[in-house]
Amino acid sequence: MIKDKFCFVYVTVENFEQAELIAELAIKDKLVACANIFPESHSMFEWKGEVKLEKETVLILKTIENKFKNLENLISKNHTYETPCILKLDISKGNKK
Repeated sequence: MIKDKFCFVYVTVENFEQAELIAELAIKDKLVACANIFPESHSMFEWKGEVKLEKETVLILKTIENKFKNLENLISKNHTYETPCILKLDISKGNKK
């Protein structure tokens, strides 16, 4: 029997409210087991030829590999950014409990 592979999904969003909305929808749809919201981070990036420094909220979602595509679709549908950051981070080891 093959066990589900666990992964984190790292997402940056505009603010706490958006992180809370996406996390709640993902939990209700049983796409994630847990969400961690880091309410304020600073991101520096180039956008349309300009270097930007913006406050963002980081959302980390804990899920399994076979739910990623549906989770990615949910995030994209409810995200306010034109190009959202949605990264799947595989977990090779963790606490067995």
